Amino acid sequence: MNSDINKKVMTAQEAVNRFIKPGTHIAFGGFTILRRPMAIAREIVRQGIGDLFVTMNGGTLVEEMLAGAGLIKWLETTYLGLEGGMPVAYAMRQGIEMGNIELVEDYSNWSFAQRTLAGKYGLPFMPCMGDLGSDILNYDTFGKAGLRGRNEKGEFIHPGIPPKKYEVIDDPFEGFGFRPRRFNAGEDTCGNRTNAYRDGKIKSDKYTGKEGVKILLVPPLLPEVCVIHAQRVAIDGTVRIEGLIGPDIDQSLCGRVLIVECERICSPEELRAVPEHNQIASHFVHAIVEQPFGAYPSAVPNYYDYDYAWFKQYAKEINHQPVEKVREFWQEHVGNTTDDWEYLYNRVGMEKLFSLRTKPEYHYNPEIDRFK
Repeated sequence: MNSDINKKVMTAQEAVNRFIKPGTHIAFGGFTILRRPMAIAREIVRQGIGDLFVTMNGGTLVEEMLAGAGLIKWLETTYLGLEGGMPVAYAMRQGIEMGNIELVEDYSNWSFAQRTLAGKYGLPFMPCMGDLGSDILNYDTFGKAGLRGRNEKGEFIHPGIPPKKYEVIDDPFEGFGFRPRRFNAGEDTCGNRTNAYRDGKIKSDKYTGKEGVKILLVPPLLPEVCVIHAQRVAIDGTVRIEGLIGPDIDQSLCGRVLIVECERICSPEELRAVPEHNQIASHFVHAIVEQPFGAYPSAVPNYYDYDYAWFKQYAKEINHQPVEKVREFWQEHVGNTTDDWEYLYNRVGMEKLFSLRTKPEYHYNPEIDRFK
């Protein structure tokens, strides 16, 4: 076996030691309660690495833990809810309100996804319509803090913060691509049912001063480190994600370093048997961390379901508690464990973990009590 390939395989402790430092700009993958890379996040809590610049699309479980442990300095985000009785994740809200999280920049899920697409392909921007007309355009926290633009050396003030949050332009193609549209053979057959620009219902000069079709441009997302959780990773670094992908493929290819934690490391031949099911090539991956149940309490399709009881209990213990109590919870729950095996054995328990295992015919566990 190639020794360079073997060097990619490491423990969570080794991966965090090597790639994550105070102030690191880090993007965590997964979506809401799906495949969150908790093993790496828990190791960050154990090592107490703070002043992090955390970015995400559709969090919040990882970020709630890091905020509860007092490790987030800047946050770039979309959704801030936490399943299980918290419309807004409490530790994150508390951190923002108290100023422990100094800066928060928000995008919609769609505009954030377009940013990851630009980052993946090395494009200067991507078009987006969804945020037009919203208040999101009116707020520029990073700009107000003086973090946008270039310094006296001509370099960007922060390598992960673009010089503008958005740019609105007049569509040079005058709405030609919007659907539904009329074809020579008749009306469009796409899923869209309205096109207000075509029907003359929108004649705005907002943003640019010129009447016509407006397009919102979003800058690429360029974090220093990306972390995702996958079901299987070959020892050479080839990644296969099963079930709902969420933002992970695009977002994982935006950064300088990609850490992939997984349920199982397998041989390259196993994944080559059906190569069209593999999403990320081996040369993009810098670290492979094998940790069964590493995404707990979130779900990993075909392996285990999410632990809704954990979310309910967390809300019961943490909601409306002072910051000291929140930090005590995360220190005892995670920080005082030596690694994820101790966490899984002693804080969760094998009986609980195995009760979450999915049923092959469903790809999830239909016997779990949900939303009760």
